[in-house]
Amino acid sequence: MRPLLAVLALTTTLLTPAAAQAAAPATYHLDCSATAAGDGSAASPWRDLATVNARTFAPGDTLVLRRGVTCTGQLHPLGSGTAAAPITVAAYGTGTARPVVAAAGTAYAAFYLRNQQYWEIRDLELTNDAPTAAERNGLLVELTDYGTGHHYVVDDVYVHHVRGNDDKASNGIQFRVTGTTTPTNFDDVLVQNSEIFHVDREGLTTRSTWMCRPTYGTGDGCGTKQNWVANTRVVFQDNVLHDIGGDGVVLRVSDHGLVQRNLAYDIAMRSPGNNAGLWTINSDYPTFQFNEVHHVRRQPGTNDGTAFDSDYGNLNALFQYNYSHDNEGGFMLFCGACGAGSSSTGTVVRYNLSVADKSRILYAVGEKNAQIHNNTFLLPAGSSTAIVQDSGNTKVAFTNNIVSNLGSGGYGSSASSAYTWKSTVFSGNHPASEPADATKITADPKLVAPGTGPDGLKLGTGSPARGAGTVVAGNGGRDYFGGAVPTDCRPDIGAHQASPTTCANLLANGGFEAGTLAPWTVYNRGQLDPAAHSGTSGARVGAYPGSVEQVVTVQPNRTYTLAGWGKVSATGTQVVIGVKSYGGTETRAPAFTTTSWASGGVAFSTGATNTTAVVYCYARVGTGYGYCDDLTLVAT
Repeated sequence: MRPLLAVLALTTTLLTPAAAQAAAPATYHLDCSATAAGDGSAASPWRDLATVNARTFAPGDTLVLRRGVTCTGQLHPLGSGTAAAPITVAAYGTGTARPVVAAAGTAYAAFYLRNQQYWEIRDLELTNDAPTAAERNGLLVELTDYGTGHHYVVDDVYVHHVRGNDDKASNGIQFRVTGTTTPTNFDDVLVQNSEIFHVDREGLTTRSTWMCRPTYGTGDGCGTKQNWVANTRVVFQDNVLHDIGGDGVVLRVSDHGLVQRNLAYDIAMRSPGNNAGLWTINSDYPTFQFNEVHHVRRQPGTNDGTAFDSDYGNLNALFQYNYSHDNEGGFMLFCGACGAGSSSTGTVVRYNLSVADKSRILYAVGEKNAQIHNNTFLLPAGSSTAIVQDSGNTKVAFTNNIVSNLGSGGYGSSASSAYTWKSTVFSGNHPASEPADATKITADPKLVAPGTGPDGLKLGTGSPARGAGTVVAGNGGRDYFGGAVPTDCRPDIGAHQASPTTCANLLANGGFEAGTLAPWTVYNRGQLDPAAHSGTSGARVGAYPGSVEQVVTVQPNRTYTLAGWGKVSATGTQVVIGVKSYGGTETRAPAFTTTSWASGGVAFSTGATNTTAVVYCYARVGTGYGYCDDLTLVAT
């Protein structure tokens, strides 16, 4: 007879493998055209959504729906995956037709996930049509008092004919946060390669009840409550949205969200309220880039209808490399003060194209510190589009923009002190309200072929916009067409950088390699010397007060940077590079005082009438020699 402990140990040994071993990930098949209920295998698939919805899927499981077959009702599978093993929903079978889930108005979402995470959804077709409107969605992912939900992929999904009501809870695709007790947000959301067509009211959006913070104001019931919890790593890319009843894409309550390479057209088709193409609200550092938006409607009595909108509660929203055309409400809306006590700041709009947009290019209803630079705006003959329509509370710096205004529209109140204009090409008609710009150009910018698409807005040969812009810090590094833009010398005006991006050195023989000092002039003591920072020679000046100087041609009201290398022969000696006779106080870089080569430089701005300046290398202190080499003077 065995001891009891031994029996227990043997029993435990026999039971442990079966009890502890987790089930391997499985693939389940759904074919709603099957004639009999099956077990979910490929040979015997499930045949209805109820069976799927009763299943709690495990990490790594896959649900596949048969191509070309329609399942009626709501798809609401249960369970969550893991980071290493997400749950996947996809298609199987031959052909290219997607499997269809048709809610037929019987549920608020054709596909619904609630308080679940780590899901990847691919290759489906979702509809939710009905004779009358109600709150409905195509795909709804909802987190309620959940904490953080991770990893959601929606890829190549076609959502269409969703008969929602005129409420922002009705969508083609929405990621929604609800609840009030547990801080909740989404992390890692990717919606790509998908199409949303004929839905009401919104196309593709995020939404959250965890939205209250000072910049958002007291609207939407926030009062003094503070509970802002941002959605993170949200990416909407390479999607097509069209025939949308209201808004196209809305990024709400996000941190560093990204909306790129989407095509949105025929937007705001049915909703009587304010709607826009692609926009963001109550978000930090959102980026909208490489999108095309056209034919956004502006319904009677409304204010929006723009392609893009930086709405209220935003921080540092960025709109770049987008193509906007034929939108009834215009190109851009700043609505930073639209909500009660709300504000937005730091919106940047750069290197975009706007063609034949209507109503106004910019509708400004509040923004504390916006930059609009290096855009090309084309208004065709017969247009009455205003360049700016301002309702106050907006501060904007316009820099390096082309305004080709062949219509009759004006500039509203944009001539106020809250707006600055610099290096603008104003061409075509010049209304009395055209803003003051000391550096403006009023000549034809010589666009290649206006009205023929984006490439037609490139700068042609001999364009006065070439090399005539003002340096803007943090300019993004590229233009609309993908070309590099200069960072330390004058860029081209508009969205196309046609000129070389290397800065032209206005100094002749700045490296002292010509075999002579010419055109430098020697004062007191100066000569070529084999001591060089690069090449075979440099300039030697001194002892004090020796110098070499050169007269250079400059433009009035322009900023330049003088830079170079220097050293001295002995401690106690100083040599400087500087500029004088340019319309301002003589300016020099910090002195070179070491016996090894060091770099230095200084910026200066020419006077209103000055066309020349004098650049020098000067031994100003001590009994030793000073050396200068590789001197550059570039327009910035």
